[in-house]
Amino acid sequence: MTTRLVIPTSLQPTWPPFLRAGETVASRAREFPVHFHEHHEVLTYVSEGFASYQWEDRPAVILGPGSARLLSTGARVTHRMSPARKGPVRWFSLVVGAPDLSSEEPVVQVSDPPLTPLAEENAFVRLLVGAGAPMSSRAGLECQEITFLEASTSFRPVGHRRRGLVYALTGRATVDGKPLDAGEAALIDGASGFSVQGTQGTRVVVATAPRKTPA
Repeated sequence: MTTRLVIPTSLQPTWPPFLRAGETVASRAREFPVHFHEHHEVLTYVSEGFASYQWEDRPAVILGPGSARLLSTGARVTHRMSPARKGPVRWFSLVVGAPDLSSEEPVVQVSDPPLTPLAEENAFVRLLVGAGAPMSSRAGLECQEITFLEASTSFRPVGHRRRGLVYALTGRATVDGKPLDAGEAALIDGASGFSVQGTQGTRVVVATAPRKTPA
């Protein structure tokens, strides 16, 4: 198993409200240990293969390519993701602080294919969390995946009171002219928006959230 962690790292130990961001890559089925979340919203998105998703004592469910889950919890809960079948599996995880959920029980929202992506010029955009998406965030998180159909540029809004994160799943991209290879992230702060350019087949995840969670 390999985890490509972009937050936290020694160079970027914090980036509130983003507490953790990265991608897990595994090649064989096995059960991983449980971990805990409290006052968090946790987005899990499977980009390749099949993974087992479980929280608390609920039955595990198998997530395939394009499946996503958003766990929102104020209480302390157990959470586990594990490779489920033979062959490679990859999933992207994003943890956002959600102090307003301090007294609320956990809720898991679901997004499974098939979903029709939005067709933009030379790109497909799949809305994961936020306005128009099947999952909504109490912490103000918005997230989408962009797949470039050919070399092109896309402008994404952020907002001066929000922070953004761009993670490259595949291919090679540039964010405001700075190169971004697969497994790397760009962090956006205090900008109205940014441009992301990708070659054919490049896939990136774009997430934004307020510096402070909404009341």
